[in-house]
Amino acid sequence: MPSLPIPHPPGRPPTDPPIFPPYSPESPPMRLRQVHLDFHTSELIEDIGSRFDAGAFGAAFRDAHVDSVTVFSKCHHGHSYHPTTVGRMHPHLKFDLLRAQIDALHANGIKAPVYLSAGWDEYAANTEPGWRLMDERGLPKRVGGDPLGDGWAYLDFASPYLAYLCRQVEEVMVRYPDGDGIFIDIPYQQPSAGPWAQQRMQAQGMDWQSPSDRRRFAEQVSFELFDGIQAAVRKHDPARPLFFNLGHVRRVRRDVYKRYFSHLELESLPTAKWGYDHFPLSARYVDAFREPFIGMTGKFHHLWGEIGSYKSPAALVYEVAAMQAHGAGASIGDHLHPNCEMDATTYRSVALAYAAAEASEPWAIGSVNRADIGVVSAEGSRRPAFVGTPDTSDFADEGAARVLLEGKFTFDVLDPEADFSAYRLLILPDEVVVDDSLRASLDAYLAGGGKLLLTGRSGIDEETGFLFDVGANWRGTNAFPSGDYALHDRSIRADFVDDPIFMYVPSEQIEVTAGESLGTVFDPYFERSPKHFSGHVHTPRRSLPSGYAAGVRKHGITYLAHPVFTAYRRSGAVAVLEMLEKVIAQLLDGNPLVRTSLPRAGRITVRRQAEHSRDVVHLMLAHPVLRGELRGDNVQPIQDFVEVCDVEVDLSIDSPPAGIRLVPDGAPLPFEVVDGRVRFQVPRLLGHVALEVNYGGQA
Repeated sequence: MPSLPIPHPPGRPPTDPPIFPPYSPESPPMRLRQVHLDFHTSELIEDIGSRFDAGAFGAAFRDAHVDSVTVFSKCHHGHSYHPTTVGRMHPHLKFDLLRAQIDALHANGIKAPVYLSAGWDEYAANTEPGWRLMDERGLPKRVGGDPLGDGWAYLDFASPYLAYLCRQVEEVMVRYPDGDGIFIDIPYQQPSAGPWAQQRMQAQGMDWQSPSDRRRFAEQVSFELFDGIQAAVRKHDPARPLFFNLGHVRRVRRDVYKRYFSHLELESLPTAKWGYDHFPLSARYVDAFREPFIGMTGKFHHLWGEIGSYKSPAALVYEVAAMQAHGAGASIGDHLHPNCEMDATTYRSVALAYAAAEASEPWAIGSVNRADIGVVSAEGSRRPAFVGTPDTSDFADEGAARVLLEGKFTFDVLDPEADFSAYRLLILPDEVVVDDSLRASLDAYLAGGGKLLLTGRSGIDEETGFLFDVGANWRGTNAFPSGDYALHDRSIRADFVDDPIFMYVPSEQIEVTAGESLGTVFDPYFERSPKHFSGHVHTPRRSLPSGYAAGVRKHGITYLAHPVFTAYRRSGAVAVLEMLEKVIAQLLDGNPLVRTSLPRAGRITVRRQAEHSRDVVHLMLAHPVLRGELRGDNVQPIQDFVEVCDVEVDLSIDSPPAGIRLVPDGAPLPFEVVDGRVRFQVPRLLGHVALEVNYGGQA
């Protein structure tokens, strides 16, 4: 394997226009019922493709209502599944499998984007060990942390490996000009102290022993990867869809996505590390800036690559319906058996999910989320660099999304560059960093009559205190890190609470000046330690309040002194949830976009199709149950649905509707209009139901 020269483009997104045109309603529609067909296959397995049958392959997807299948050029093992002059064809593959798959899919009207693994390539790592990424101790970095373990070895894009990868992409573009896209997996540079990174950092005046310099250089190399792959694609086809799979879409820097990504795919297997709250949070961010996107779940019981493991058909139906309810197409992950025989069990479940999705697509395409609330992302406010594996979890953001989903509030998730003007309420959860630019945007939003909910450290500067006039002074963070107690004002505390509640987190200490106090903080007697403890867990509260307030309200700003969304994400305390629901309802003047009698586990979204003069209301209800633990993840599968009847919906409207009916079968529902709201009942909900509220447009 030759060592090849590597281009060194600038380590930042260029400012010239993106190669791919921005999304618009006139853009060709994305395929909305996709399968991501993994094929990571060891050289120790011999019967590669021995049972491939082109007719059965194409028919399996066609009969399952699949309209696009991502097929493999190169897997994590580094094997190509076609003849190659760059890498190595799998040693036991005897024909061009990629060509056969593309032809079989196209014969059935199904698109076939092509997958290449980037950051993991065992063949390259073993053949060119100098291309491996090294950590700060000089040890090769592997998934799982053990340099000699069974996880994938990371490759260093600062080495000639990037040029090798770009040649592989070009080879695919030339050999398969009828491929329907390029999917690049593991496209992130980990901070490296390997020989190639050391030499290049020193040449640029960076210190490879400095963690901050290693991170700065790693982001530069990440953009070199984006630039190099994009150039390899656009050289042959400027319009070919291109996606870089980061595993999690960082809620920041939309310019990067709009320049390098033709669309987004939100990897989010809910039974694995992502959980059932990750996709709605990511979808509410991506949907808000109008990037075309699909969700990505898996058919597996737990995680990628579990051949012979299956989630229940009900779970797959629910997950695909949830994607549609949040404005996304769907991709279901599968892993093809090495012999390429199709898995009948998998595609029976896929067919159930995609038949329902296909029937409802006319009510999904071109729809836009209706939202009262904008959540300014704590993750996005930190402006995370494009370095390393993105962390899928941010407790402040997740807690806010969980509260809003459970409270049936409608919301979008925003980064600091977003337009805030459309929202009745902005929430800055717990630890949003307010820089000068964001502060100016928030000042303008408030001046226009908007309302603001700040919690925890959001809106506080370490040197100057509050950045906004909340009617209080900040005196620092409470000195009890395990948490303190709050007795909130009766107007906002949970109905069943009359005494101070333990908050599981420390408050910010505030003294009310010109604002309205929202309650009182009580300190524990002492911080629990090996030498100082009382009772089973936290220390009881002192009898007298601390003198600091639990929150304050002044004009359009409400401030809560605890990082309450993080507290709810950590503890799940019902008293915290119900307090937050009351605060948010008050800030919406008791008139949210939608109300419903859905049980607590239910979710609701409202999407507008302006072209058809209609709203589409999605109601969902499923009950994931904690069943086990695999590979460090709690496994919470959905097994079945509980039927709920006569669910009430109360929707704010601009004009009286001409009719309301179930989607897609068209059964009409009676309704009444009272004070600018329409009220109706959904006779039966089993997992998911969608309804059309028609304002006089064409059905």
